[in-house]
Amino acid sequence: MTRLVLRTSIVALLLMPAAGGRPADQSFFAARRESLMKKIEGGIAVLQGAPETRAYVAFRQSNDFYYLTGVEVPGAYVLIDAERRRSILFLPPRNRQQEIWEGSRLYAGEEARAATGFEEVLEISRLGDELEKRKSGLKAIYLPLKPEETASTSRDRAAAFESAREQSPWDGRVSRGRAFEQNLKKMLGESASVRDLSPILDEMRRVKDEMEIDRMRESSRIGAMGLKEAMRNAKPGVYEYQLAAAAEFVFRWNGAMGPAYFPIVGSGANSCALHYSLDNRKTESGDIVVMDFGPDYRYYHSDITRSFPVSGKFSEEQTRIYQIVLEAYKAALEKVHPGSTFSDVGSAAREVVARHGYLSKWLHGVSHYVGMSTHDVGSLQPLVPGVVITVEPGLYFPEKNLGVRIEDTVLVTKDGCEVLSRDVPKEIADIEKLMAEKPGLPQH
Repeated sequence: MTRLVLRTSIVALLLMPAAGGRPADQSFFAARRESLMKKIEGGIAVLQGAPETRAYVAFRQSNDFYYLTGVEVPGAYVLIDAERRRSILFLPPRNRQQEIWEGSRLYAGEEARAATGFEEVLEISRLGDELEKRKSGLKAIYLPLKPEETASTSRDRAAAFESAREQSPWDGRVSRGRAFEQNLKKMLGESASVRDLSPILDEMRRVKDEMEIDRMRESSRIGAMGLKEAMRNAKPGVYEYQLAAAAEFVFRWNGAMGPAYFPIVGSGANSCALHYSLDNRKTESGDIVVMDFGPDYRYYHSDITRSFPVSGKFSEEQTRIYQIVLEAYKAALEKVHPGSTFSDVGSAAREVVARHGYLSKWLHGVSHYVGMSTHDVGSLQPLVPGVVITVEPGLYFPEKNLGVRIEDTVLVTKDGCEVLSRDVPKEIADIEKLMAEKPGLPQH
């Protein structure tokens, strides 16, 4: 395929806001690097960014690399030197042929320093020299040893994939991160003290700063708009993938980079498959739809689920089960505040379900972190302001082709919590009212 590329200043491109957003403030990334230096006192951290894509898909930087740099250039590296209190960004050399096809990129030099806020930006060929300079007397070198997260990737899914590939007798490849570690040890010597940077970055990422919260609010706003449009488009005979397409159109139209994860649109029996992804069934009258979907907005996700009747009206049985799940949701939400734990939140919902006698239909937990990944990183400590989690109770009745899940993205505040995805209705009367509205997308 070919495409016409409009040329412009790479600085302007980096500082240009996504639709509905604001220009990136490089001071946030610099502050994170400074904070990291204090945590690895006397050592250095080296991170590799995501490589060039191997398909015609848009490049998306890895989460840890973007978190510390804000740089969206394939094949970049960063060295963060806590001893010298200095960070160096390494970028690939200029490729003019590639520019003809894909447009301008950032390269080492003054323009890159101005755009990124780094004190020094060098070509990748200089990385080895900079490591050699620090080899003597190096206290420790920190590398992220947990699986890399890029587009639509969460740590749990990536870890399972990498483990299966490495243990396969017909494959056996190690991950990029493991290969990078092995090559650094060869260069620096086996005596080099390599430490895992992942737990440090995970705890930094667990509590969101002002810029992150701003982006997550926008991600949730866009996500809510998308799910509402899907609900307006629901009617018997519509395919699950059409509901997903309606939501994703709204995501992309409003500045999202893409989906945060594959759309889960389960109708009828599929409503009981927790992470159903085929989305190829034609809906039928009487179906309930469990739709779990959210956008990736400027590297930050929202995670939203709504359950609704494809015909626009809940049946008596659907109403009864839905109300139990909604009651459990509200009980759990009351427990989201500083000092509370994931166990507190889950137990509140579980108690409601137990009181109604449906614990056998309870198949999953109620909360997880959300952020740069949908299943975001961080240890399970008591909640503090700035943490973002989900609240998502659900009940599933395969024998009745009936699943119900309600999920929102929730920010912990100093006084309690803020439901970021609150714009999607949850009360039955409000859902039925929304579904009676005219769709905003053209109908065929």
